[in-house]
Parts: sequence; structure tokens; C-alpha cells
Amino acid sequence: MQWCSSKKINSVISFFSRLQRIRQSRGYGVHSPFAFDLITNVIHSPHTFYAFDDIRKALTENDFDKDTVTPFHLLSYRLVRYFNVKNILEINSGEGVNTLFLLAPAADIQCSCIEEDAVANVIAKNLREKTGLQRERTSLLPSPGKQRYDAIFVNLKEGMTISIETLLDLSHDETFWVFHPIHGSWGKQFWQDFVHDERTRVTFDAKETGIIFIRPGYNKLHYTV
Repeated sequence: MQWCSSKKINSVISFFSRLQRIRQSRGYGVHSPFAFDLITNVIHSPHTFYAFDDIRKALTENDFDKDTVTPFHLLSYRLVRYFNVKNILEINSGEGVNTLFLLAPAADIQCSCIEEDAVANVIAKNLREKTGLQRERTSLLPSPGKQRYDAIFVNLKEGMTISIETLLDLSHDETFWVFHPIHGSWGKQFWQDFVHDERTRVTFDAKETGIIFIRPGYNKLHYTV
């Protein structure tokens, strides 16, 4: 009987969590103009871009599966375009697919990519040469304080270690961080630790992707969208 009660309680909590996500994804109850605009015009934007088809075509021509492109890649493009980002750090950049979306919004965007896997680096290098999109690739994080980025994208891998202190050392006040995926057994804990840290100010749980703003003057707020 106690098990049934717990199950019902969990079911109710889950229902209200889903309801909150639906409401906030449409902007209901979001009083911050910054958050409202980001949710309605970026995270859940109905608009598409010619670049999406161009990148899909380039990937197909380079033997990537047609389903390679995901909502995360489209969101990456929209975030970079919306905030007019010029200097990006991408951690665990893999075969370079998301990098194409990070670079596509403007010709003057610089993206430093960190990837330890040698095979992935070879594939990404080949993709870069065929598409003409340039970026720097390395296996090491930049030294603290040496470079500060406008945006940092972290492709989460189980067991990886990166601290909030490290990201802060690579950021300025307007920098935002993007984590993906955040709802695996390991990614979920990683994400929650960052959300609850007082040094992060405005956070967005966009299902599989988490977005964090560290702007010191903002109230601490969390949205599930």
C-alpha cells in the first residue's frame, strides 16, 4: 500500500513537472523579458534558415546519415546567431557536425574545438576541408585566463571532469554555456550541480539541452522549457 502511495505521488509530481514545462515553453508565467524572448524566439523558434539545408546537403555528400542533424544542432545555430557570438569554445567536438552549425551564422566566427579522439579528429578535418569552414582543433583546454569566450558548448561524456571554476576562467560576464545531453544517468547529475551553484544565474532546461547564463546582475532563475 505504501508502494502504491509513493507511486501515485511520483506520478503527480511528474504530471506537474510536464505541465510546467509546457507552460514555460510557451512563455506562460515567464516574467523576465530576457527569458521570454529567448524561449519564444530562440529555443522554440518556428523559423528555419537556409543554412540548415546547406549543412544537411554537405553532410550527405560526406557520407553522414540523413538523420545526423538533431534539434540540438539547430538550437546551437540559433543561439550563436541570436547573441551575435564571435568566439566559441566547443568541448568534445567529435566529428565536427555541431561545429558546422556554430560557424554557419557568420563568416567571422572563430571556434576552438577540443577533441581527444584521433579518429574523430580525422573525420572532422576532412569535413572542414570539404565545407571550407575553418576552426582550430586541439586536445587541451586553454590555460585559465588566457582566452575568454562568448559561448562554451560542452558535449557531455560519461566520466568527463570539468569544473565550474574552469568554465568561469574561460568566460566573461556575458558568456553563456550549453550542455548536451543533460538527461542521461550521468549528465543529469552533472547538470543539476551546475544549476544549483549560486554562481550560475539564469538556467534553461530545454529537455536534452541545458543553457546557462552567468550574468552577475541577473536574479537566479530556472526554467524548464
